[in-house]
Amino acid sequence: MPKNITKRTRTIRQYLIDAVRVGHQDVVQMATDAFGISRQSIHRHLSALVDEGFLEAIGKTRSRRYTLGVIRAHVARYPLEKLDESLVHRRDFSFVFEGLPSNLSEICHYGFTEILNNAIDHSEGDEVVVVVKRSEEGVGISISDNGEGVFKRIARLLELNDPRESLLELSKGKLTTDPANHTGQGIFFTSRSFDSFIIESGELAFDHDDNYKNDFLLHHEHESEGTQVAMWIAIDSEKDLGAVFDEYSGGPDEYRFEKTVIPLRLALYEGETLVSRSQAKRILNRVEKFRIVILDFEGVDTIGQGFADEVFRVFESQHEEIELIPVGATTRVQQMINRVHADRFE
Repeated sequence: MPKNITKRTRTIRQYLIDAVRVGHQDVVQMATDAFGISRQSIHRHLSALVDEGFLEAIGKTRSRRYTLGVIRAHVARYPLEKLDESLVHRRDFSFVFEGLPSNLSEICHYGFTEILNNAIDHSEGDEVVVVVKRSEEGVGISISDNGEGVFKRIARLLELNDPRESLLELSKGKLTTDPANHTGQGIFFTSRSFDSFIIESGELAFDHDDNYKNDFLLHHEHESEGTQVAMWIAIDSEKDLGAVFDEYSGGPDEYRFEKTVIPLRLALYEGETLVSRSQAKRILNRVEKFRIVILDFEGVDTIGQGFADEVFRVFESQHEEIELIPVGATTRVQQMINRVHADRFE
């Protein structure tokens, strides 16, 4: 709704939207009784909601009825203890997604339940706020908890040296701090299914923009509490959840999650260059879980001999079952990779 309307107007219009949503027939009389204003005033509010896209009017004036329009939104706050993400989706938010194309509905259902479940099972907070907004352009979902913070938690439980390393691990996929109950695929596939996917926690943000097929590390001047996840997908998107899963399988006849893309720019902290063996080992952490590993060098101008040797001679010779595929390499980077390969096969 427009921000410049009064609080009372906002209350009346939300009442009308909610009445339509639950299927009340005579919303005009209900609102008249509830707020003590004329039917003409209620009709003006309904007309405004139709003009803004929140409602659709069907039929002529005397027999007119209303249904939800394309503009829909819902906000809710929940205690995390014993929260059921599927129940929350079905009971409180399903009307926002109702009528979407089947591919969008499936993606939104998957992302909503996966990210809310992460807050329930892993945040160690006690409260979560869920916001879903649908417009003519797209659907946005925001889930915020008041827990420890995802990057700090991953760094602590996996004994990483720096919370920034958590972003690199998230980008690889198959990351879980509870392997008995979780596969570690939810965040990875959700981030690849939506057009935009951002996790903010502390002073760090993990940003996957599917338009560029890239992951980004962002820094904030202020430090936020807990974890906030925001995802958005265009209303006319042709994305298909099954196709996203297939993209990271080992091949057309395989169904396991065996392929990953590692954006090496996430390992560049404050102007660093990739020169050392320790940096290489950090990048290669957990890649033995995959059979195909694409190393994306976009944004990396040069690499050192020690880094290249650790990745393309030492690791490759010790893990011949894993295929390392460098992409986006500059001429200097590719020359270093070729030099190391030449040394390996002498």
